[in-house]
Amino acid sequence: AFLLNALPILAIANLGWKDIALVAPVFPGDTLYAESQVISKRESKSRPDAGIVTVKTTGRNQHGKDVCLFERSMLVPICSCNVV
Repeated sequence: AFLLNALPILAIANLGWKDIALVAPVFPGDTLYAESQVISKRESKSRPDAGIVTVKTTGRNQHGKDVCLFERSMLVPICSCNVV
């Protein structure tokens, strides 16, 4: 099973970004929030102890307005434990 909680903290390597869109300006003093959705996952073909996870992330400001959108793929360790 993949350990999907806290993916950015657990990432072994960043594998790439794509479809980056900066859709609204960001200003000093803004508070930014991010929400990510896992859109794909698979075991690594070259590293049996790791998997590749791709997420779609939306960045929003304090008013809830989207300010950036992107997809990111990362290499993460595979955990053999049951994680909820």
